[in-house]
Amino acid sequence: MNKKSLFLGALIGAATGAVTSILLAPKSGKEFRQDIIEKSGEASVILKELAYNANELMQSVQVLSSEGSTLIKDVSSDIMESVSKWNEEMEPEKKRLKDEIKDMQRTISDLEKTLKKDNK
Repeated sequence: MNKKSLFLGALIGAATGAVTSILLAPKSGKEFRQDIIEKSGEASVILKELAYNANELMQSVQVLSSEGSTLIKDVSSDIMESVSKWNEEMEPEKKRLKDEIKDMQRTISDLEKTLKKDNK
């Protein structure tokens, strides 16, 4: 192996290590405490916003639940009223159909009697 390449590799490795250690070195205690204070302030703001949004969501759910309950009652009442009205309107038709069925039964009975007479 070439001594020049080995030396160049070692030099580049040392420089990279030095830069990495400088960039990744921990902060001083004062800087670290300042970062903690800043981050805790940000976290406090985020938690307050989260609590506010959760409260708004809860209120919205309560309103929606109340409105939904009222809507279901109204729709249920409308459906019952419509069914009742339909039943009232169909009553004459029911009677007419029953009368027609009775007439058909009489006609069938008469036909059966006639057929029995003809077969004798």
